[in-house]
Amino acid sequence: MFGRKKKKVENTPAMPPTTEPKKVVRTIPELATFCYTDQGRREYQQDAVYVSPSKKFAANRKTRVMGVVCDGMGGMADGGKASRTAIKMMISAFQKIENIDKVDIPAFFKSGIITIDNTISSFPKENGRGSGTTMVAAIAEENKMYWASVGDSRIYIIRGNQIRQITRDHNYWLRLQEMVAEGKMTQEEAMGKRQKEALISFLGIGNVSLMDISTQPIEMQYGDIVMLCSDGITKTLPDHQIKSIILDDKNPIEQKAVQLVEAAVHGNTHSQDNTSVAILQYRESTIKKIK
Repeated sequence: MFGRKKKKVENTPAMPPTTEPKKVVRTIPELATFCYTDQGRREYQQDAVYVSPSKKFAANRKTRVMGVVCDGMGGMADGGKASRTAIKMMISAFQKIENIDKVDIPAFFKSGIITIDNTISSFPKENGRGSGTTMVAAIAEENKMYWASVGDSRIYIIRGNQIRQITRDHNYWLRLQEMVAEGKMTQEEAMGKRQKEALISFLGIGNVSLMDISTQPIEMQYGDIVMLCSDGITKTLPDHQIKSIILDDKNPIEQKAVQLVEAAVHGNTHSQDNTSVAILQYRESTIKKIK
């Protein structure tokens, strides 16, 4: 009978356990930015919108981002040129102060508004009519947000379950309300006035004097959302619908600007204006490092 040979068992040293690199997870503050625009049902695009890239906080330099929305005035010659000019000038100016340690942001806004107004008001007139644009701008410096406004584009802040408009509309209705407050007319008389929405301040008016600039920043909390928009949004979507879209958890914040613009465009299928949104969010960002 043939038997199987017994295998010789050798004592082999045990292999050391495999050590996988550790993933270290930590969170740091971030200023996230998003924007979107649509021509709507208009023949020309006279809105212009810009946000600087999102930034995570850095220990060795100031962290600043900017958002700007401009709405060229459709009844004036080439409002699109005016809005694009305002955006380009704001971008150029912001890039010069973006990483400077100390900046007087309210003074930056005032200087920018005056310079842009002078530039646009000097454009060649067509048939005696000039160009013009509204502008809202926000600069977040770490968790401090400064803003500026000329015209009737708007800035909102959404915190928790609350939405708040922080800008005034610079139109004739503002003057009418001042006269009501002074007892010069009744609210009913003010309501009956035509041209309530006619602008009384814009970039390109020349020697612009009516501008709103925050002298003190808004202290942002984690999760705060700042929304800048042209009146293509606010004349179509009520505040509660804006808030509902912003706070809907079904889609990420990265899609909110698109959702807002598309809701306005689909909500007014006959005469929807150019529509633009810029969003800034102060939030925590997760970073994973391998050690």
